[in-house]
Amino acid sequence: MRPNRSAPSARRAPPVLQSGRTIVELMISITIGLAVTAAVASAYLSTTQAARVSTELSGMSDTGQIALWMIGDPIRQAGYGEIVGSDLAMGPGDVGAYRSQTLFAAGAHLIGCSGSRFVDETQATPVCGAGPDPNFDALMVRSQGDAVLPPAQGAIPDCQGTAVPLEMLPAAHAGTARVASRPMVQNVYWGANGALLCRGNGRALEADAFPPAQQMVANIEQFKVFYGFDDVRYANPGGTAGASARSIRDANFINDLPPATSPWDFVVAVHVCMVMRSPPDNPGLSASVTQNYARCPANAAEAEAGLPAATATDRALRKTYAQVFTVRSRATANPLQFLP
Repeated sequence: MRPNRSAPSARRAPPVLQSGRTIVELMISITIGLAVTAAVASAYLSTTQAARVSTELSGMSDTGQIALWMIGDPIRQAGYGEIVGSDLAMGPGDVGAYRSQTLFAAGAHLIGCSGSRFVDETQATPVCGAGPDPNFDALMVRSQGDAVLPPAQGAIPDCQGTAVPLEMLPAAHAGTARVASRPMVQNVYWGANGALLCRGNGRALEADAFPPAQQMVANIEQFKVFYGFDDVRYANPGGTAGASARSIRDANFINDLPPATSPWDFVVAVHVCMVMRSPPDNPGLSASVTQNYARCPANAAEAEAGLPAATATDRALRKTYAQVFTVRSRATANPLQFLP
């Protein structure tokens, strides 16, 4: 007899656990993800902008320092002229008669304009024209170059790197005609249309036309020049032969003094200030960031007090360069004792 086998009972499958996220959990996750993404993006953009600003300022720094060096060296040389008595090639009979005379015998050694440029910068003593822009001054400096050394050995060219021609001495030099010539380097600097320009006098022959001006530096917002003026010696030229106290003046003040008193001969230092800004297509700063910087003085009173503070909100980067250059030929003695 077969055992009674009951039919197998049906097994019920275990319940399936429902896994997933609620709407609240998804929203929290998305919010956290967006916050992390925003933080990373902000850090990236901040780092990128900082790198861009650093790169831009570095480039501006190099350019500004080179421009100041190119302007400062001729200023230091302004008024230099070879002493005739040291040049034996002029003839031994001339040494005693002209020992105190220099070959810098005609034209101004330094002259400037406030808020304007020269009417004709090719003149040896140019005059200022109407003032087109108070942010841009003009400066002319002249000095004797080297008549012996060739350019490859250190002869002094003009600001455009061109050798200057030999110029004949005026017939009235030292009261008599002189058979002599000397290279006179003449550089004129001014600002226009957001750039610093220079025009030199380098050319093949003295009768040739001056070359056109060339741009030295782009994106210049200000180019201001002030002068250390020896008021004491100017008021009493015969009273002292040594250096004395000075004030800071602008070109208008000096140009308004009587020309017969040779006021530019009492300038013993030149204060040059220049503000560079980033190119218009590379603002550099974000729309919410402002830049505090030192602008150039607008007048002599501000120059006496130092560089005024300014704030820019146009997203452009700015960098200011200011330096004082000593006019070596005028800084240590009474200029009237050494004028030709």
